[in-house]
Amino acid sequence: MGTPPRIDVHAHLAGVGTGRSGCWVSTRFRWRYTFVCMRVAHGITPRQMHTSVDQDWAALLAGRVADSELDYAVALGFDGVYHPDGTLDRGRSQMIVPPEWVFTVCERYPQLLPGPSINPHRRDAMERLEECIERGATLIKWLPIVQAIDTSSPALRPFYRRVADAGIPLLIHAGTGEQTFRVVAPQYMSVDILIPPLDAGVKVICAHAAARIHFSREPNSLGRLREMLRRYPDLWVDNSGIANPARFRHLPRLADDPEIAERTLYGSDFPVPANAVYYPRRLGLRTVWKLEREQNKLQRDLALKRALGFPEASLTRATGVLAHLDRWAADARSRSL
Repeated sequence: MGTPPRIDVHAHLAGVGTGRSGCWVSTRFRWRYTFVCMRVAHGITPRQMHTSVDQDWAALLAGRVADSELDYAVALGFDGVYHPDGTLDRGRSQMIVPPEWVFTVCERYPQLLPGPSINPHRRDAMERLEECIERGATLIKWLPIVQAIDTSSPALRPFYRRVADAGIPLLIHAGTGEQTFRVVAPQYMSVDILIPPLDAGVKVICAHAAARIHFSREPNSLGRLREMLRRYPDLWVDNSGIANPARFRHLPRLADDPEIAERTLYGSDFPVPANAVYYPRRLGLRTVWKLEREQNKLQRDLALKRALGFPEASLTRATGVLAHLDRWAADARSRSL
């Protein structure tokens, strides 16, 4: 592939179902403060919410990538919660961004790579997984405390075998709480939930480097995470969603920790904002001001993490972790001719 591409492994698609995208948002989540704040921050109008927001959001993300130093961003889907019989639990589900929409968007925009979400407890999980493998998924996204995914369930063994055989990593939120969505299964918060897929030979990316939310009662998972990094060579972390009020103190510490920094993949957590204002003593006011003037939020996030000391390799080492990357790179080149 020549020079390794710079990749954001953690950027979110979102939608409510405009243009027959298949996306869905619960009524309760539509009025959650985080959802409302994102709408306001990105200037999404009531008209867009009824006509084009799903399509506009995908175009916005692709445009931000194109106007940054990044070559690609993994566009993440989101699955719901499922009953024990494998049917959708709409009462506990909050948002659905289906694999079909993820692939549609990524086939439209060469800057985006598909990161669909498949709850392995759904009745048709293996069929959906085969479709995603066939269409070139680069990773599979899980948020167990929101999607009620029990990673230790024996029923998941066939799923683990298949993703391991296909070389597809699981991007899993673990070791920390959640603010964007309502937590429905707090028993699946521990960083130890990563052990079953790792023991099954699956590559795993721990989202947010297991950085705990400030002033919460969550345990500090970083010590346990370091132990697991030493034990499992296929365990990685991303540095997404940390340069904000909930976790900002962790970011310089993670950059300064060689055990974690050398296994870190760059992630933005777009559209979660990243700001430099938390680091005046570390960066100096002039650098903080320069970073804050950057209007492209993806570029600001990238430049901030570089300024804090994350190595350039964090931007490129995902090429050795993601699946099907050559396929999408070749497709992007063919569309540029």
